[in-house]
Amino acid sequence: MKNRTCAGVRRRAAAGIVGAAILLSGCSTAPAAGPPPGSTTTAASPDPTPSDPAPSPAPTPEPPRPSGWLAEVTGDAGRLAILGDSFAAGEGAGDYQPAVSGGGDSCHRSLHPPAAELFAPQNIANLACSRATTGHLTAQQRLAVLDPGAGPAADPGTVPAQLDQLQGFEPTLVVLSVGGNNLDFAGILQACLLETTPCSDDPQLGAHAAEQLSALEADLTDAYASVAAAVSAPVLVLPYPQLFDEPDGGCGRLSTEEQRFGRDLIDDLNAIIRSAVDTSAASNLYYVDAVEQALAGHGACSPEPFVHAADLSGLLQAADSFTANQELLHPTDAGYRAMTAELVRWAAEHPMP
Repeated sequence: MKNRTCAGVRRRAAAGIVGAAILLSGCSTAPAAGPPPGSTTTAASPDPTPSDPAPSPAPTPEPPRPSGWLAEVTGDAGRLAILGDSFAAGEGAGDYQPAVSGGGDSCHRSLHPPAAELFAPQNIANLACSRATTGHLTAQQRLAVLDPGAGPAADPGTVPAQLDQLQGFEPTLVVLSVGGNNLDFAGILQACLLETTPCSDDPQLGAHAAEQLSALEADLTDAYASVAAAVSAPVLVLPYPQLFDEPDGGCGRLSTEEQRFGRDLIDDLNAIIRSAVDTSAASNLYYVDAVEQALAGHGACSPEPFVHAADLSGLLQAADSFTANQELLHPTDAGYRAMTAELVRWAAEHPMP
């Protein structure tokens, strides 16, 4: 297991995000979509003022087609339960469904989380919630306040323990992503964006990381045991997808060292998750390692990111919108589709015992 460490951070107000946005104007943004490879265009007209037709939109990728054992537990007859944190809930993919009555909430349970496109929509129980820790699988979670200026009367309430919500639903497959919030994963990456001192040079972050990482495996072991005992279906533990490609230069305010810091943080976190799965006594628990590189070539600083990138536009939106702030450095809909494709590929190579 790797021994690199990185973690912990102070929380930021929206005003800090606006200030950082001015310094991040060098980050790349996705170019406009062109015609798909191999497409043809109409020849120029002999008219003295010709106008070329607009390029055809890029086709929507076909959903991955599962085979073998995965095909048997998906489709119209399959039932999917999704547990864990924002990377399970589909944070960043939009189309959020309320976890509590009365409208939107901070769980951000999307209609497009990983693996959802393999199942009939009515057979999916998305019980994951942004900001969830391992403890929220077995204990209730207090939701975040959507409008900090609304005052104490705007209590967003709580959601029950995710395993309590699972009762009465018999899944044929469970997808689980959890552990990052135990480490304050999102806060650490935000520090890289907003702190004057490079996060890669901050000894306090490293020291705090060592402490949090050393405690995480025990928390994960307990969480995995609880989930595996609650269901008979396969439980696929998803690692966190690598959000940064190997840097070849700075990205706005993110130096190459800070991008590597982010990569190392994700690698270290995944190493702990994998170790907890490998040492588990549960026979229905599996680590889907292929998801680690699902976003390769489309990281947060790439020209065509599958991540809500922290560039100038993204940070300005985050300053004005609770939703956009929460979506930063989470996969987009395309990112979750890429994660699902890697899950399907992994399943084809790993038959269930």
